[in-house]
Amino acid sequence: MNNITARAQPSVAVFSPDKETHACAVIRIIAPLLAQNWQVIWAANQNHLSPWYDLDAARRADLIIIQRHFPSVSTAKILRKIIGLKIPLVYDLDDMFLDVPASHPNYQRLKGHSPYIKWILNEADLITVSTEGLQNSLQKHTPRPIRVKPNLVDWGLFAAQPRPANDQFNFLISGTPTHRKDWALIEEPLLEVLHKHPNVNAVFFGELPKRFSNCASARFIDFQRDYQRYASSLKKLDVHAALTPLEDTPFNRCKSNIKWLEYSAAGIAGIFSDMAPYSSSVRNGETGLLVKDSADAWLMSMEHLLANPSATSAMVENARQEVFGRYSVENGSGQFVEAFQGLLGQPHEPSLLSELPKFANRLQARTHEVLDISAFLDKYVLWRFNRK
Repeated sequence: MNNITARAQPSVAVFSPDKETHACAVIRIIAPLLAQNWQVIWAANQNHLSPWYDLDAARRADLIIIQRHFPSVSTAKILRKIIGLKIPLVYDLDDMFLDVPASHPNYQRLKGHSPYIKWILNEADLITVSTEGLQNSLQKHTPRPIRVKPNLVDWGLFAAQPRPANDQFNFLISGTPTHRKDWALIEEPLLEVLHKHPNVNAVFFGELPKRFSNCASARFIDFQRDYQRYASSLKKLDVHAALTPLEDTPFNRCKSNIKWLEYSAAGIAGIFSDMAPYSSSVRNGETGLLVKDSADAWLMSMEHLLANPSATSAMVENARQEVFGRYSVENGSGQFVEAFQGLLGQPHEPSLLSELPKFANRLQARTHEVLDISAFLDKYVLWRFNRK
C-alpha cells in the first residue's frame, strides 16, 4: 500500500492504471486532494507481471476513485469486489476512451476497455471529467451524474520566469508518440521557419519526428513520465514559445487545456490549435495565440512571435496571472474537492443492470469463438463425414 500522506481525513483509495507519480494521477487526484488535507492511498499497481490491489485500503476508505482506463477484462474481478463494498464510488477520466481514433497508437488495446468503462459509467455514484466536451460525449452512455472538474496546475511545481530575450529563439514541441498525427499539422511551416531564420531552433520534448532527424536546428529531449521530473525539466528548458497543434477529431475535442496551464506557469508563450481545449480558455493575442489548422496560419503565427518580442512577453505575463488566479491548485483545490465531500457517508448501492455492456461484449466474444470453432470443424474435420 502506498500511503502518500499520513495526515488527515477523509481518506480516498485510488484504483488507477497509472503510477501515482504520473501526470494524470497528480493532476486529477493527488495535488488537489492533498492541498485540502485529504489522505490519498494508491491502491493499485499494474506495472508488474503480478499486479496487486489493496482491497483492505478500499474497505477503510471514505471514498473510492476509479481512474481512466482502469476498467478492463483483467480488473473486472477486483472491480466487482470494490463495488460490493458499498463505499461511495467515483469514476474520474480526462480522455474520451469510448471514441479513440483508429490512428491512435493504443487504439486496439483501448477498444477492449470500452465495455468495462461503460460498466463503471453506469455504476459510479459520480463521474468527474476535465471538460464540458467530455461531459457531453459521455452523457449518452450513462444516466449517472457527470461533474466537470477543470484541471488545475500545481503552481509551486511549475512556476518559472519567462526566458530572457537574446539572439536565439527556441520553439518547444512536447508530447508522447500519441501526438504524431497532431504534429503533422506544423511540420512544414516549422521547417520553413527554421530554414529562414538561422537563430531559431526547435526543441522536441518526447519524440523527434522523422522529418527533423537531420535538421541541425532541431534537438531532442527524452520525455519524463514522472510528473515532478517533467515539471523540473520544463522549467529549465531554454525555450520561448510552445507549439501545440491538435488534429480536429472528436477525441481531441474532449481534451483539456493542461498544456496551456503548464506552459503559462513555466513562463512559456504558446500557439494553440483553435479548438475546444484551448479556445474555451485562451484569449487570442492576450494569453496565447489561437490558430486555424492550416500551414499558412501556423507559419504566420510563428513569424508573428518572432517579429514581436514585446507582444510575446506580454502574452506570457497575462497568461501567468490568469492561470495562477483561476486554474492553480493553490487557488482552486477547494472547489475541486467540493463534489467529493457531498458523497461522504452515502453508501454506494450497486446497480442491477450496470454489467450489461460488459456482458454483451463477452457474449459477442464467445459467439465469435464458437463460430471460429465451427468453421475449423467444417473445414478440417466434418467434411470427411459429409462426402456422398
